Amino acid sequence: MYVAEDPGPATVTALADVARPPVLEVVSVAEVYGNSGIVDAARQRATFAAVLAEAMTEGYSGIRVAAGNTPLVTDEARLAAWIEWEIVADRFMSEQPVTGLCAFNQDRVDVDRLRHLATLHPLSSATSPIPQFRLFADAGALCVEGEIDSLAVTQLQLALDALPPQTGVLVDLAAATLRGRKALAGLESLARDGVAVTIQGGPAAIGALRVSDPLADHCLVLSEFQPDDSAQPAAGSPAGVALARREAALTSCGHH
Repeated sequence: MYVAEDPGPATVTALADVARPPVLEVVSVAEVYGNSGIVDAARQRATFAAVLAEAMTEGYSGIRVAAGNTPLVTDEARLAAWIEWEIVADRFMSEQPVTGLCAFNQDRVDVDRLRHLATLHPLSSATSPIPQFRLFADAGALCVEGEIDSLAVTQLQLALDALPPQTGVLVDLAAATLRGRKALAGLESLARDGVAVTIQGGPAAIGALRVSDPLADHCLVLSEFQPDDSAQPAAGSPAGVALARREAALTSCGHH
């Protein structure tokens, strides 16, 4: 499915080398998200679940969605609704055979807003602003990577509000850095509020964390793992190819 702001016959023609109807469906932003441009996350999830179910019934293994979403982030009300939908959609895609590509026009969306949007995608295009941190769903948990400070923890809490109850948080110190005592205190506060917060890393990283905060073990789950290069699939092996495909399939934030 390709979602465009104002698609026409020329759009379908331009995509002919990629796919043709009925495999390819070209629809407008208004058709998918409504005329108001303010996305209702719950209703949108139901819409894509229905599209997926229909595709599976017709023999497809899943769906792929590429969308030009610029009209949906042009003011604060639209942006707030879109951010909630991004969080819900990412969880949905992590659990279903669905992949997505979000595109935003950098000439119409300012760089700070693009950077904020990039925090809600595990991958982004090479020309996108680099976010300080990223939030994304994996195996039922909300994962956070990058530079984690009090701002990141605040955004983490807001994201949890849009996700199912009992959603846990995973911080992998191989891809994340806790910046300052406030970040750790924020994670501990989430844990005291009932969120299962796991921080995993090598023995040295977890050991340093325990030294810096002897009380961390009382509310956080600190998980040590031994680095094992032999566990990584070779780039050309079937497992390596599957991993590469999984990474390439993750929602991206780019420009068009």
